[in-house]
Amino acid sequence: MISTPRLHLWSLERHDLMKNYHWANQRQLIRWTGMHPFPKTAGELERWYDGLSSRQDMKIFAIKTKEGEYLGNIELRDIDHLVGRAEMGIFLADPESRGQGYGREALRGLVEFSFGDLRLHRLYARILEHNQAAQKAFLACDFEIEGRERQAHYDQWRHWDVLCYGLLAPEWKEKHHATH
Repeated sequence: MISTPRLHLWSLERHDLMKNYHWANQRQLIRWTGMHPFPKTAGELERWYDGLSSRQDMKIFAIKTKEGEYLGNIELRDIDHLVGRAEMGIFLADPESRGQGYGREALRGLVEFSFGDLRLHRLYARILEHNQAAQKAFLACDFEIEGRERQAHYDQWRHWDVLCYGLLAPEWKEKHHATH
């Protein structure tokens, strides 16, 4: 478990799947995150979850308040320990939890864990151009815009750009450990 002042990031567990089933079929959440648009069945989510345990290149955490309220997920994917990099992704499913700083807090917690405990060197994220909330959260956590994949995502009769963000461990350490 990774702890922040208001949150715990827990390894995703089987009992979290029913919430994920509901979230994986919310059209708006699918649009913001760029998930595959096909409706998901409970069986598909079970098979997906069963496959996670054998993967060394992916780790998904449930974002929960200290009181136990399940807000969403945050993940590291395409983890490459040889090169020292991973892609980050996050979503807060409950609209009431958005705008409260939970996303930034979860990101900071996972960044600290990734650079400290996992000794990664680089984190990156790919964010759809219409997802303003995610863009603001990553910028607030010291990620920098590194580029743009033009019209790389298709949704609702339109092609969207994908913005590329990155953060290096030395940059994070300089900003967050200079006074410690």
